[in-house]
Amino acid sequence: MRRRLFLGLGLLPFAARAEPVRYPEVSPGRKLVFPRDHGAHPEYRTEWWYVTGWLETVTGPAGFQITFFRARPEEQTDNPSQFNPRQVLFAHAALSDPKRGRLLHDQRAARAGFSLAHAETDRTGVWIDDWRLELEGYRYEARIAAREFELDLSLVASQLVLQGENGFSRKGHRPAEASYYYSRPHLNVNGKLNGRDVEGSAWLDHEWSSAYMAPEAAGWDWCGINLFDGGSLTAFQMRDRKGEA
Repeated sequence: MRRRLFLGLGLLPFAARAEPVRYPEVSPGRKLVFPRDHGAHPEYRTEWWYVTGWLETVTGPAGFQITFFRARPEEQTDNPSQFNPRQVLFAHAALSDPKRGRLLHDQRAARAGFSLAHAETDRTGVWIDDWRLELEGYRYEARIAAREFELDLSLVASQLVLQGENGFSRKGHRPAEASYYYSRPHLNVNGKLNGRDVEGSAWLDHEWSSAYMAPEAAGWDWCGINLFDGGSLTAFQMRDRKGEA
């Protein structure tokens, strides 16, 4: 991180004048097309692939979370340098093991480029160094080498659910406060946790938007449930600074 910060600061005196970015609008009626929409949408302001699930281990159940974020900065220049941060990637991973009594977590961040970090546009293929989430057919491969744990998982998808109105999900009262959003519930998981075999179930959300939360919103509560009969349930609310919906 120090190396990347140093390289970035060294370019500041030579940076071209930045111009505000005009992000495309999220509007109803756009048909999501697959497999293209499994990939990144770099023209939009923000995007994430969010995986949550549980694992059966030799010591009992454990929860896990893997998230990759992509962000397009609000101001950009026409500087052709590869150091120009046209896209920025973040990743976060966590492991919830009741026997440890605390949440283990780690994170990464990098500008896209130099084969060190990237988000592919024709499929789910995002990585930062040795952290990655990639889709081949119906199978996601996730590899996370965190400081206190290591995940090497295969997640097989059998369902695709369009959220909201055919993938258009409203997040507020204003027209711009919306996202394109679909889910892959009931992911069948197998692989390794810290080198030991595990299996379980998971849920993946993929969402992209040009707007953050409404100005009066302070947070977002979300829950995704895999039901025993093969169905699934999503519930979420935006809440204000008083904790009210």
